[in-house]
Amino acid sequence: MTDTLPVTPAALHGFEPSAERVRFLDQRMRLRLQDSLRYIADQAQGQLGLDQERFQSFLTRLAQQPVSPLIFSFYSDAVFAIEEDDLEEATRLFREMLQVPAHSGALNISALGDPAEDAISRRYARFIDTDPSAPFEVFPPSAEATTNCRAQITEAFALMDAGDPALAAEIRALLREIVLAAGTEDPKAMTFDGASAFMLWGAIILNANRRDGALGMVQMLAHESAHNLLFGWSADETLVENPPGALYPSPLRVDPRPMDGIYHATFVTARMHRAVRRLLDSGVLPPALQEKARQELAHNAALFAKGMETVERHGQLTPLGEAVIHGARDYMAASA
Repeated sequence: MTDTLPVTPAALHGFEPSAERVRFLDQRMRLRLQDSLRYIADQAQGQLGLDQERFQSFLTRLAQQPVSPLIFSFYSDAVFAIEEDDLEEATRLFREMLQVPAHSGALNISALGDPAEDAISRRYARFIDTDPSAPFEVFPPSAEATTNCRAQITEAFALMDAGDPALAAEIRALLREIVLAAGTEDPKAMTFDGASAFMLWGAIILNANRRDGALGMVQMLAHESAHNLLFGWSADETLVENPPGALYPSPLRVDPRPMDGIYHATFVTARMHRAVRRLLDSGVLPPALQEKARQELAHNAALFAKGMETVERHGQLTPLGEAVIHGARDYMAASA
């Protein structure tokens, strides 16, 4: 398998969903990881003490099929360990990475275990809580919340399959894992609705206590999968060149945010708007949800306009960043 583009260059950065494009991005992510691992092993000259047969088999698997999102997190930790000259820790992490079971490629939904006791759950929790200015905790969801959230996800995909099959196919191609968790019940503490991270490519974590039904779940899946899409696009090039320490007004947060976060938030609100618009226009929404959908359209349009104002005023966009946001801007203009 080679790193070749199965879609036109224009379609690569287009706004409309594309499962074919996502499969290319996933392959590219895996091939970049394969190249980096091979380089690290060559430079280490045997100091990592890896089983070469297992290592080479793993590299072959990377090129040929989807892998667990955990693979990228182990790689990230191992690189940091190497940068700290801790080869013993890097070796341990690479060995754990090689032991991660092969992934079928199908979308899996699971409940978070106790991060205090389960290493995998702790890894998921650590990698999605990466903003020191807004830390939050995740906990195992109750059995009832897990059941209810699974039902919402099933209903959401049924709506998309009927009214927006392109988005449903893209999300299934993007995501390997949906991890259900719970946020704090403390009304004064920071919590979350959904979360994703670059080094958990292909995974999202959802708050299983969500109570906004199938239409809300469609938007949440569109929201978090759009973050993963942006991660895939920006694997080789950043979206913005603004300094990470420079903060600006955000459409989705009350506190100022870095431009990269505002860019993400602006793009995903356009994707949420599109998801609702397609369902409303398709006629699959029951009458009880149609007025709610119209309210959501107006809300998402307002959020996009607020975010776009900040991006246009302060954003230092790369060519990639300009190409991607151009599609969102054109879609929202046509939908006004």
